[in-house]
Amino acid sequence: MKLNMKREVKIGLFAVLMLVCLYWGVNFLKGRDLFNMNSTYYATYDQVNGIQNSSAIKIKGFKVGAVSKITYDPARSSKIVLELTIKSKYRIPVNSEARVYSDGIMGGKAIEIEMGNAADYLRSGDTIRSAVDKDFLEVAGSEFEFLKQRANELVNEITATLRTLNTLLAENSANVNATMANLAEISGSLNGVIGSESKSLRGIISNMNALSESLKNNSSRIEHIIANVDGFTDSLSRSDIPSAVENLNGSLARLDETLKKVNEGDGTLGRLVNDPALYDSLTAASGNLARLLEDLKAHPGRYIHISVFGGKKEK
Repeated sequence: MKLNMKREVKIGLFAVLMLVCLYWGVNFLKGRDLFNMNSTYYATYDQVNGIQNSSAIKIKGFKVGAVSKITYDPARSSKIVLELTIKSKYRIPVNSEARVYSDGIMGGKAIEIEMGNAADYLRSGDTIRSAVDKDFLEVAGSEFEFLKQRANELVNEITATLRTLNTLLAENSANVNATMANLAEISGSLNGVIGSESKSLRGIISNMNALSESLKNNSSRIEHIIANVDGFTDSLSRSDIPSAVENLNGSLARLDETLKKVNEGDGTLGRLVNDPALYDSLTAASGNLARLLEDLKAHPGRYIHISVFGGKKEK
């Protein structure tokens, strides 16, 4: 009987131990650590696709806890409430934020605690602010929807353009056919001209080649000419052209002023030019003077009397 009691005690102790281990294992799988003190916080979300019990809670990528419970009571609120169990040694400022994000390309979700900078800290049981990042599939879906919309608009525009083009072609088919016939005729005429003038074209091409070769052979002379032109332009740029132009303008102005005075009869030259009587008198005096000189040359004795012995003067 005594032996049987010991066996029952052992079985009972083993059963209790198994229950403890089972409880610990279940809580461990849920992210709870029974050997450390934890704090519990709450966060509310409109939707938590991918979040489940035991989803990791991280600070700067380091795991500090896990989601311990997910509840949804539409009778009380349209929000989904997450219970966040975090090790008590990690104190959370009151302005921190629990952000749901994609933890890997397979679609798994986790919660990142964006630590605030407030001096006060949340207490166990408080509610933390929440946010949700768009995952890759959501971003890709929104981009695909935008591309789909743009593609539909582009297809509609192309369709409208093709319809307009078809209408224009149908309404102007005769003109299009005539234009095509004219193009064919022009093409034939051009081919005929090229065929008949092929010798001339070859001559032109030969002359162009000869000109190109000549330019190539005389490149040094061309460069010398260009250098001379550059030197001439440099000389012009260094010369005092503005001063010369200014002097020329001054001379022209003085000449214009002189001509103006002459036209107005100012001065001897002006009176001579503008007084016909004076001009005629000067002309007559000049003629008389010329005749006097001719008579003097012909008969000098009439005007010059030289007497060595005191002879009589001619009367």
